[in-house]
Amino acid sequence: QGHSINLLFGHYNDVDFLHVKIYHAFQQTENLMAHMTNGSRSRDSIQEFINAWRRERPDLDAWPLGILGRVQRLAAALVRRSEKKLAPMGLTWEAFSLIVTLRRTGPPFQLRPTDIYKQSLLSSGAVTNRIDRVEKMGLVKRVPDPEDRRSLMVRLTPAGRKLADQAIAAQFETLIAGLSGLAKKEREELARLLAKALISLEKSPE
Repeated sequence: QGHSINLLFGHYNDVDFLHVKIYHAFQQTENLMAHMTNGSRSRDSIQEFINAWRRERPDLDAWPLGILGRVQRLAAALVRRSEKKLAPMGLTWEAFSLIVTLRRTGPPFQLRPTDIYKQSLLSSGAVTNRIDRVEKMGLVKRVPDPEDRRSLMVRLTPAGRKLADQAIAAQFETLIAGLSGLAKKEREELARLLAKALISLEKSPE
């Protein structure tokens, strides 16, 4: 029996039909991401993994690996490139993530530690230690929370703001270069499909 579910692409009562829609969205994303590797799926290492699993375990449907594997490899490659750009600035990826998270919030460039966890790429367990390290660098400081004197907020210092502006410009430059193999329409379509897949996952129970 179907259940009513509301996702990005509409409101449906048939769960099986909804699964088919998600499947096709993922398949479109897989095809686009395969194109990024010179357009040849046979030369793509992730496709080789899929082919191997289809050979060894034909009873399993391995298509999700085409998305997860490529997203992971793309992310890892882009982070490595970013780290090389950030290193001469004295920044690690973690420090960079913290200061640009504060920078994009706008004046007064401050957040509660819990908000930093929610808005950054940092894990919750690492937030406090990373704030400590970046504070020692003089890029952030802890200030009283105006709404709760028992709590503290993390604020970007003037030096931190200046470095965040330099670092984010370098980061976007790195990402643009790394994704230059895609035409404008392909970038837009890939972003649209990934957003569609992400929204469907974020709305479904874990």
